[in-house]
Amino acid sequence: MNRIVIKKLIIQGISYRRTIEFNEGLTIISGEKTSGKSLILSLIDYCLGKRSKIDLSVQTELDNYCDEVFVELSINDEIMTFNRALKKKFDKINIYFCQFIALDEYTPKILDIKEAMQFLMQKLGVNEYKLIRHKQHSTEKEIDTVSFRDIFRYVYIHQHDLGTGNFLEKSNVFKANKNLHAFKMMFNLIDVDKDTLSEKLVEVQNKISETKKELIGLKSYLKDRDAEDPFKLHLTIEKISREIEEKRKEKDNVILNSKSNENKENQLYIKLKSDLENISNEIFSLRKEEKLLNLSIASKNLLLEEYGVELSEVEETLNINYKLVIFDQTLECPLCNSEIKHNHNDESKGNETEQMLLKVKKEINSKITLVSGLIDTEKKKLVEINKEISELNQKREIFDEAIRVFSKKTDVPFLSQIETINSIINRLTKDQEVLKESIRMYNKIEEKENYIKTLEIQEDKLKEKLAALQVKGGEKDKILNFLDSEYKKYMSRLKYELLDGTFINRDEYIPYYNGASVYAHESGGLLESMQLSFLGAILNSKEAGYAEGHPGLLMLDSISKYVGTLKKDENEHSKLEDSLSHKDSIKDPEVYEEFYKILIELGANHQIILVENTPPQKFDRLYTKYTFYNGKHGLIDEDANEIK
Repeated sequence: MNRIVIKKLIIQGISYRRTIEFNEGLTIISGEKTSGKSLILSLIDYCLGKRSKIDLSVQTELDNYCDEVFVELSINDEIMTFNRALKKKFDKINIYFCQFIALDEYTPKILDIKEAMQFLMQKLGVNEYKLIRHKQHSTEKEIDTVSFRDIFRYVYIHQHDLGTGNFLEKSNVFKANKNLHAFKMMFNLIDVDKDTLSEKLVEVQNKISETKKELIGLKSYLKDRDAEDPFKLHLTIEKISREIEEKRKEKDNVILNSKSNENKENQLYIKLKSDLENISNEIFSLRKEEKLLNLSIASKNLLLEEYGVELSEVEETLNINYKLVIFDQTLECPLCNSEIKHNHNDESKGNETEQMLLKVKKEINSKITLVSGLIDTEKKKLVEINKEISELNQKREIFDEAIRVFSKKTDVPFLSQIETINSIINRLTKDQEVLKESIRMYNKIEEKENYIKTLEIQEDKLKEKLAALQVKGGEKDKILNFLDSEYKKYMSRLKYELLDGTFINRDEYIPYYNGASVYAHESGGLLESMQLSFLGAILNSKEAGYAEGHPGLLMLDSISKYVGTLKKDENEHSKLEDSLSHKDSIKDPEVYEEFYKILIELGANHQIILVENTPPQKFDRLYTKYTFYNGKHGLIDEDANEIK
C-alpha cells in the first residue's frame, strides 16, 4: 500500500534547531492559542509544496530563530527528507534520500515545486491528469494539471475549513473545479485514451534509459577514484574520525597540563612541526595533481574513442567509394545484349576526393598517436607522483614519531604544540571530506537505482492500463457502494439517523446527508461530522485497495469548534433528557468522544496528526506527544534547542 508517513519536522536556524517527532498512528499536539501548534501543520504543508510562503511578519519567533524547515518522511518504507528555505529561494525543494541525521553524506535532488509534486506522484504510483479549461475573461482554452497538491486537500484540513462550507477550499473556484478530478485520480476512475497512455509510457521508458546512462557515469567516477566499496569507505571515514578525536583530546590535555610560566618556544620542536606541516601540504598538493591527471587521462581516452569512430567511418568511405572499380567491368545493353562502351568523366574529381579523405585519415592517425603519447606521459607522471607520495608518507611517519618522542622528553611550549595538532586535525578533516564525497556519490547511485525501480513500477502500471483502457461501470459502482457503506456507518456512530438520503454523490463525489450536500447544510456540528465521516471512508477504502492514490495520511486542526466538549452534571443531564425526546437530546460530548474513537481506529492503518487545544483527558494521556504554551514555551522554545 502506497502511503506517506511523517517521521519528523525539524525547524532550524544558525544557532537553533528543534525536532518534532510523530507516531505512525494517531499523534495529538495540544496547547494554548497562539502557541505555535497549528504552525506545525502549516510547516509540513509548506515543505510538501504549498505555493504561498510562511508569513514571517506574523510568525515573528520563527523569523528570529529559523531559516529553513525539514520534513523527514517515508513513502512505501523509503526514507527521505524534504527541505525548504523560509526566507529565500522559496520555489525550490531539496530532497535527500536519507534520514535527517545523515544529510551530510548525501547530495540533495533540487527540484522546483512543480517537479517536486511530480516526484511525489511518481512515488505514490499516480499519474498527473491534464485538464482543459477556459482562461479567465477569455474564450481561449488552456491545459491545467491536477497534481499532488489537489490530492493533498483530502489530507490536510485547515482549522478555518473544517466544519464550514469551505471544505476542500470550495470558495477558491480554481481549486474547487479540480476536486472532482483529484477524487477520480485517487480512485483510478479517470478514463484515459490510448494515445495519452502510450505517450506517458514512452516518457517513462525514456526516463529509465536516461537514468541508467547517469548511473554508468557515476559508477565510472567511483571506479576512477578506486572507491567502489562503500563498506571500506565507511571504515576509513570512521578511522579518520577516531584519529581526529584522539588529536582533539591530545590538544585538550596539552592545554590542561601546560603551565603559563613555561611558555618559551623550543626551536627544535618548532622546526619539527614546521617540517611536518610542509610535508602534509606537499602530499595534499600531490594528491590534487594526481586527481587532475586521472581526470585528464579519462578525458583523453574518451577522445581516443571518438577518433577511433571517425577513423573507422573514413576507412569505410574509402573502401566503398574508391576500392570498388567500376570502369574495369563490362557493360551490356539490356535490349540486344551487345557490349557497349562507357566513360567515367568523374575520375579526376574522385581522385581529388579520395586524396582529401586519405589526408583526413592521416590527420586522425596523427591525432591518435599524439593523444596516446600524452596518455603514456601522464601515466608515467602518475607513477612518479605515487612513488613520491609513498616516500613523503614514510617521512611523515618518521616526523610524527620524532615529535612524539620529543614531547615525552622535553617540556614543549603548548602554543606551538597546539598549532601542530590543529594542522593535523585540519589535514585529517580534508581527507575525510574527500572520502565523504565518494560516499555521497555512492548514495546518489542508490538514489538513481531506487528511481529506476519507481519508474519501472510506473511503466508496469501504464502497460496494465493500456491492456484495459476503460474503467468498468461495475468497478465504479463497487467503489462508491463501499464508500457509501463506510460513510453511513460513521454518520450513524456520530448520532445522525436520517440515512436514506445519506450517500456519496455519483457526479460530484461529495458527501450528502438527508438529501442535501455538504455545501448546502449550515450546522457546524453536522458539517464537521459529514466531513470527518467522508475522510474516514476514503481512508478505509484505501485500506480496502480502492483509493490507491490517497497518501494514507490525515492532518486535522481543531475538531472541537462546533461540538460541545464537556458533559453536564449527571443529574442535570438526566432532568434535561426527561424533558426532551431521544431524538432532540443533546449528544455533542458523545459525538466529540466518538471523533477520537474513530481517529484512533483509523490510526491503526494510517497516520493521523491532530492539533487540538484541550483533548479529553483519557485520550490526552495516551496520544498527546507535545503540549505548547504561550510565550517562551511554545513551538519556539529555547529550552528545547538542540544546538547548545
